Amino acid sequence: MGDFVAGTAGRIPIVAVRNDQGLSAFVNVCRHRRHLVMSGCGNRKTMQCAYHAWNYGLDGSLKAAPRCDGDAAFRKEDFPLLPARVDTWGPFVFVNADLEARPLAHYVGELPQIIAQCGLDLTQLKFRKREEWRANANWKVMLENYLECYHCAVAHLGFSSVIDVAPDAYVLRPFEWFCSQYAPVRASALESKGKKAAYDVRGAVTQSQYHFLWPNLTFNINPGHPNLSLDLWLPDGPDFTRGFTEQYFGPDVPDDWAEQLMAFNKEVGDEDDALTNAVQVGMKSGLPPRGRFLTNAEQLPIHFERLVLAALT
Repeated sequence: MGDFVAGTAGRIPIVAVRNDQGLSAFVNVCRHRRHLVMSGCGNRKTMQCAYHAWNYGLDGSLKAAPRCDGDAAFRKEDFPLLPARVDTWGPFVFVNADLEARPLAHYVGELPQIIAQCGLDLTQLKFRKREEWRANANWKVMLENYLECYHCAVAHLGFSSVIDVAPDAYVLRPFEWFCSQYAPVRASALESKGKKAAYDVRGAVTQSQYHFLWPNLTFNINPGHPNLSLDLWLPDGPDFTRGFTEQYFGPDVPDDWAEQLMAFNKEVGDEDDALTNAVQVGMKSGLPPRGRFLTNAEQLPIHFERLVLAALT
């Protein structure tokens, strides 16, 4: 009890904390002068604002406010931290500052069942590494690229040596709030025949899966030992995107294999960055005035753009 982590939901500071009720989340803004209450992560018995020492319990209630006794009209019970919605899926905690929002299950839909089909148990994953990054392309350009493998055979030779990217093998599926891509491992990679595979693909996870959850979260599962990487994509003005990548592995995954796979993921990411950086240059030129998606090979970027349009209008 008392474990906490502070972050943001969009532009709203949030703190999630374990308390007597289990897991709770609050708007991480003091009810006094709007200073942030908590930062980073750790374990605390109470949550205290560093500005004027207003002190909150793990349930969000205001426990103490120095000099408040001198204000006859002041009642501590009137100034708890504002609550936020919180939910979990596997090792991940999701928060929403909108108390009227639908539950997480509405948005993830069939995604937990789809992931389970590849042989991965999310509850067994252990966090290994986090890296923050900044890219020279708009977030929508980057996610359009993520949502199609039309470019894979051309731009990702190492990836294509492991994953069957042929149109009849590589599956694209749009859902209401997420999109999924999955494909089998190449037989040559399993048998170590033909071109040397980028890494050892043998293991409990028998299928590659790549999922986008609206609006800006992606999950990557590669064949081999239990693994998952996620990316959060945050707009940073019209020309840049920032975010972070986290790497998760099963508890018994060998260190050398994990390093191998993380190097594989980085190689694919670097190749994608080169592509989206070039697209951004073309986009800024304003010419030609419009492009053209292919309705089959690029159906997921089309679905994504429809979600963007609906959100904006």
